[in-house]
Amino acid sequence: MLTWISENAKWVIYISIVGIIAGLLFMDMSALQADNRPPVGTVNGEKLSNELFDARLRQIQSQQPGLSNEQVAQMREELFRSFIQRHLIEKLIAETKIKASVYEMKRDLRTDPPQGIDREPTFQTDGVFDFEKYEKWLADPETYNIPFMLEYENMLKTAKIPEKQLRLFVNAGFQPSSLEAKYKALNRETKFEVWNAQGIGRYFEEASVSENSVDSVFKAQLDSFFVADDLAKVRYAAISIEPSEKDVENTFEYAEMLLAQIKDGADFGEVARNSSEDPGSATMGGELGDYGPRGRWVSEFDSTAFALDSGEISNPIRTQFGYHIIQSLGKRIENDEEQVKARHILLAINATSETIDSLEAILNDIKAEVDKGKKFEEAVNAKGLEVNTSTWFKRGGEIPELGHVSGLSSYAFFNPLRPKEDSKTSDILQNPKWVVIFQKEGSLSAGSRDMEFAKPRIEQSLKSKGKIDAIAEYLRVNLDKFADIAVLDSNSKTSIEKVTIDSATVSFEGYLPGLGYANPELYRALSNAKEGEWSGPYASSQNAVLIKILSKSVPSEEALKAAIENDLSMAWQFGAFSAFGDYMRNLEAGAKVVNNLDLYYRE
Repeated sequence: MLTWISENAKWVIYISIVGIIAGLLFMDMSALQADNRPPVGTVNGEKLSNELFDARLRQIQSQQPGLSNEQVAQMREELFRSFIQRHLIEKLIAETKIKASVYEMKRDLRTDPPQGIDREPTFQTDGVFDFEKYEKWLADPETYNIPFMLEYENMLKTAKIPEKQLRLFVNAGFQPSSLEAKYKALNRETKFEVWNAQGIGRYFEEASVSENSVDSVFKAQLDSFFVADDLAKVRYAAISIEPSEKDVENTFEYAEMLLAQIKDGADFGEVARNSSEDPGSATMGGELGDYGPRGRWVSEFDSTAFALDSGEISNPIRTQFGYHIIQSLGKRIENDEEQVKARHILLAINATSETIDSLEAILNDIKAEVDKGKKFEEAVNAKGLEVNTSTWFKRGGEIPELGHVSGLSSYAFFNPLRPKEDSKTSDILQNPKWVVIFQKEGSLSAGSRDMEFAKPRIEQSLKSKGKIDAIAEYLRVNLDKFADIAVLDSNSKTSIEKVTIDSATVSFEGYLPGLGYANPELYRALSNAKEGEWSGPYASSQNAVLIKILSKSVPSEEALKAAIENDLSMAWQFGAFSAFGDYMRNLEAGAKVVNNLDLYYRE
């Protein structure tokens, strides 16, 4: 067996990675109960494993180096959700007592081999996967002593096959109906040639909205405005992180030092590899590709590169990217155009830690004043800064004007396991562009109803509705003017003020400009309109329209039959997959989840 592993080490390493992943996600968790720390999270009161989560996160990060703080935070949230889903599936499997038989595991190994095996030379003949070799390998009892196979067998037994069986149970209730397929096919294949007239939005104003009307809508449709996720709102003061004059001066002095080293005999390419901050050229010794014409680079760089003689090195020059030391590698004339080949060393001008510390000191002064009792606005304004208020955001979300700020979610969302903080503001937080101080403005719990949260949405809906009502009334009043239009050309399309008229081919499940795609109003319009006459207005959330049906074509029996058969086939293929996805989303939505990521990963 050791000889076999030695000869096939590459494949063993590859599938062992898969095995490690499977082991991390599906191993028996009973051995991990000695962990006395608060859990990374809970699902319906049951703890998720810190060790498994940490190990899986480290593994993913090792496979994707160089991620930003924002990407790492998103990764944690996505991994956390996958753990929730895995936990719910495992509970379902346990509750339904689904088990995998030896026969099912053997069949799965043959019908659905581990990923990557088909590409392994061990199982190939003339570059093609040889299933007989694979089956011979499976028939060898020693195969099942390989660590990977032990892990894979455990995954088959506890996860893969039980989950397949669970999918069968859930999808058993999915039965596509031939009557429904006929209804959909007929709606889709019945075509209407129409003219449609819709109001031109810029000529109609949005309606004014009163507080009473907003309040009435909120009270009448209370369940339409529940908060889906825990939300928070904060006030903040932010200072842009910009290099100081000292930072610029220090970068220039460093560039001059590198230039002096090169003039003293240091190899330009080696200095570029070690010091240049241009990731695209540093590994190439600073080279910027083959000969190129003027205009290839930003103007300052371009003019300097073309002014150098072959082999000559420039003094440090500044562009929007920083300071460059440029060396010409030669010039040539091609197609009567001068071209140059060059390499460079780039030193970006970044704010130093001292500069950032000085910006943080300003915000720390604000923090101290607020903790002494001064109002947040007063303390911020005293430093010549402005207070901004965020929109509502959920855990793991961000403020669009700032982007992702590490630590914001930890501050903004209450966690009873986190030690109580006496300060009236957040710590001083930062991302690559800003240093920021936050103060909590408000919070909303998932499932709550809040007028302030719903108000912008209600106001916009009422304004839009008022505008569309005005368009519909305008179309109704001017309906008789459309009767004179006999031919649709460039003149008649705009013959009626504030209206645009066009032609379209549409079905019940198609799209009509002004009414939108496959909605009840489109169905009503096509069903009620008389052929050869203008009718309406019909209104949607987008606009209001008049339509005139010119002709209607119904599919032949043969075409309808083919469409129904295709719909039924597609329904079986995608409907069952969607059914299980919907089932899991509903299961997840109904679970009581506590997310404690902020306790462990406060950046």
